[in-house]
Amino acid sequence: MKIGLVRHFKVKQSLPRGFLIGHDALTDWFAQYDHAEVNYTTIDMRAINWELCYASTMSRAYKTARHIFKGEIEVHDDLREVSVLNLMNKKRRLPIILWAILIKRKTLSANEITESTKKKLADFVDKLLTKPEKEILIVSHGFIMMLLQQELIARGFTGELFRNPANGKVYIFEKSDF
Repeated sequence: MKIGLVRHFKVKQSLPRGFLIGHDALTDWFAQYDHAEVNYTTIDMRAINWELCYASTMSRAYKTARHIFKGEIEVHDDLREVSVLNLMNKKRRLPIILWAILIKRKTLSANEITESTKKKLADFVDKLLTKPEKEILIVSHGFIMMLLQQELIARGFTGELFRNPANGKVYIFEKSDF
């Protein structure tokens, strides 16, 4: 079985203006980012005839999937990007780089949102492994891909490891006993 993980194409969204950004402005920026256009590029599909494609319900992932996969795409909320904004201090005004660091730390730390996402992804992989298709493409987001990578490795898959997956690149994970 081969599972290809793809991070959505880069998004056409500039960073928020101003030095100090408040929580509300950051939330507004993320809402715009979630609906922004993507930079379409050509992807090396690794000469694999992908039989099935899953994508996050977020537009940037679905647009990427639609561009690279010509068959039917199954969209899943379980593949959506994790948002921890509601766990952040709403009174802070910080430079965007500090917001980015804090959001990353909160996402990687133990919290109810991340733990729930891990459980949903484990269940998603359980369902994948029962599919008759053996070459499955998943288009999602960086952090979700990191969690899927961990889940696949824990189940005996091997593949191209990544820390911060590149946009628009297929990372293949395989397990031969299927």
